[in-house]
Amino acid sequence: RAARAQTWTRSERARDTMPELTATSFGGVDAPAALVFDCDGTLVDTMGAFYLADRKTCEEVGMTMSKKQFYDLAGVPIREIFRILSEEQGTSPDLDAMAARCKELADDIMKHGPALIEPVAQIARDAVAAGIPVAVASSGVRDTVRAHLDGHGVLGLFQHVVTCEDVEFGKPAPDLYLLAAKKLGVDPTRCVAYEDAELGMESARRAGMVVVDVRKLAGYPCDDYLDVEE
Repeated sequence: RAARAQTWTRSERARDTMPELTATSFGGVDAPAALVFDCDGTLVDTMGAFYLADRKTCEEVGMTMSKKQFYDLAGVPIREIFRILSEEQGTSPDLDAMAARCKELADDIMKHGPALIEPVAQIARDAVAAGIPVAVASSGVRDTVRAHLDGHGVLGLFQHVVTCEDVEFGKPAPDLYLLAAKKLGVDPTRCVAYEDAELGMESARRAGMVVVDVRKLAGYPCDDYLDVEE
């Protein structure tokens, strides 16, 4: 996929091709049956830490990972990311050991917890206040996802938290979003999904959901690591 040409900064982002979304717009859907949120990079600002952890893990086994590779594969379960990279680079590492090491590194980097992405969290709060059920559909590990959300006091907003352990196929397959809708007891085509990654958006669309790109929300904590020309 072509690299993004525009640099996004933490303080501002160009939005000249899309109107600003408000916390009550729900992606332009008048009466959604439910909202389903990705976690990493959507509800909590973990992406920078995960990039550092992923890259370090690769380096320890003689592999490489660029920013572009990291963001192109955002939303894919970590073991699968390492499998893809190892095949591309002609190596045969212990993928389970790599996944465990990466989690260890990421946990250490984020030992004080990642920041909550407030404009997205507010959408979830507004939905709950309006009587709209909300869930999480994340490629992350269940305990880590729940800990991040609980650390900010928002875990209780979500009726269900679906993670990579719950499905056979991760994003961009639709399984995570379909399972979230099933657990909520709603038609996935009447749901709105919130995502920050291209493969995650593909996953939600394949499930039949309307998709909101949270990177276009006012106040989203974009950073210059999203300029992935390398």
